[in-house]
Amino acid sequence: MLEDLNYLIQLQEIDLRIKEQELAQEQYPAAVEKLTKQIAHTAAALDEIKGKLLEAENDKKNWEDQVVKAHLGLEKSQERLNSIRTNREYDAVHAEIEAQKSIINSAEQRRNNLVNEIEALQKSVAEHQAELDRIKAENEPQINGLQQKIGAIDSTIVAINKEREAVIPKIGRHIFRQYELIRSRRKSGRVISTVTNNRTCTICYKVLEPQFYNEIRKGSKVILCQSCGSIMIWNPGESNGA
Repeated sequence: MLEDLNYLIQLQEIDLRIKEQELAQEQYPAAVEKLTKQIAHTAAALDEIKGKLLEAENDKKNWEDQVVKAHLGLEKSQERLNSIRTNREYDAVHAEIEAQKSIINSAEQRRNNLVNEIEALQKSVAEHQAELDRIKAENEPQINGLQQKIGAIDSTIVAINKEREAVIPKIGRHIFRQYELIRSRRKSGRVISTVTNNRTCTICYKVLEPQFYNEIRKGSKVILCQSCGSIMIWNPGESNGA
C-alpha cells in the first residue's frame, strides 16, 4: 500500500503539470490578445493624430491659396483705381479693395493659427510614435514568446501524458479510481494532501487530530481528509505549502 501512495504522489505531480499546460492554453491566447490590443490601440491613436495633422496641413494650404488669390484680386482692384471716371466706380472698387484686405487678414490669421496647431500636432505625433515604438518593443517579444509556448503546449501535454500512462499501472485500480473521482470534482486538480509534522491538511488547512495523524503516518491504507476529502499521505519532506 505504501508503494501505491508513493506512486499517487508522482501521479499528482504529473497531473498538476498537465493542469498547468491546460490553463496556459486558456490564458496565453488571452494574454496575446491583450498585448496585441495595446499595440493596436496605440497605433490607432497615432493614426488619429496623423489624420488631424494632415487635415490641418491641407487647411493651411487652402488658406494660403486664398491669401494668394486675395492679393491678386487686390492688385487688380488697385490697378483699376487709375482708370476710374465716376464716384460710383470709385466706391465699388474701394469696396472691393476693402473686401480683399479683409479676406487677406482673416486668411492670414487662420493660417497663423494653423501653423501653431500643426506644430502642436507634429509634437503629438512624435510623442505617440515614441509611445508606439516603446509598446512594440515591450509587447512584441512577449507576444512571440507566448505564441511559441502556445504552439508547444499540445506536444508538451502529449509528452507528460506518456509519463502518466507509465505511472498508472503501478497503482492499484481501486485507489486509482478513487483518485480520479476526487480529481474530476476539483478545478484545481489537487487531490493529494501531503501531511507533514505540522499535522495540517495542505489543501483545506484543517489541523488533524492526533489519532488520525498517526494513522496517516503509518501509510498502511488510503485515508481521506475528514474536512475536504483529499487523499492524505505522510511526506515529512514536503512543506505546508506544497
